[in-house]
Amino acid sequence: MNSSIVIDIETENTGYDVMEDNKRILSIQTYDGDKGMIYYDGSDTNNLNDAKKFLEDQIDQGTNFVGFNVRNFDVRFIREFMKVNIPNSQIVDIGELEKTNHIKQKMGKKWPRLVEICNFLEIDCSHKNLMDENSLQFKDLPDVKKLSKEGAEKICKEKPWWTYDYAYNRTITSISTGMAILKSFKDFVKSGGNTDSLFYKYAMGDVISEHLLYEQVK
Repeated sequence: MNSSIVIDIETENTGYDVMEDNKRILSIQTYDGDKGMIYYDGSDTNNLNDAKKFLEDQIDQGTNFVGFNVRNFDVRFIREFMKVNIPNSQIVDIGELEKTNHIKQKMGKKWPRLVEICNFLEIDCSHKNLMDENSLQFKDLPDVKKLSKEGAEKICKEKPWWTYDYAYNRTITSISTGMAILKSFKDFVKSGGNTDSLFYKYAMGDVISEHLLYEQVK
């Protein structure tokens, strides 16, 4: 049986489109159930070049890469920004597993977020709240409101079944969260990778929560 490792990335995205507005990878986190590692842009010791080498070594060893929505998001941008192509046969997307689909049916949601599934299964995902709280400082900024309005209007034209209020809430949440992540990342880099920083807790929290979720649904 191949060994497995949970991977997750954080990207620079201060737009309203979670897929198309990504500018670069900020960090790559890994967790094997015992040891966690964070590689990040600007690190003197664990930078993204180190991450590239690690990923390529793990591919050669036949390791399975596990994550929530890892196929459509993390793997896609690792390929796009780092030129590392993780083989489809080595991808284990938690969201596609049979047990996860049964949980989605119980929840009554086709596309629940990681935090929603974790909360449903009583898996600690409290690190998400830290960034949500931090993002509030950006929601009242005029530029954020303007971009959110433009995004909501565009989405409503593309998806006329969405209400404007729903679309606006989605866009302003995406933009403000992206800004909070970027600010916390810059603070993290300035701190020299402080493990007590908001960004570290948020980034590593994802791979730990995904590991705990995987243990329940694999």
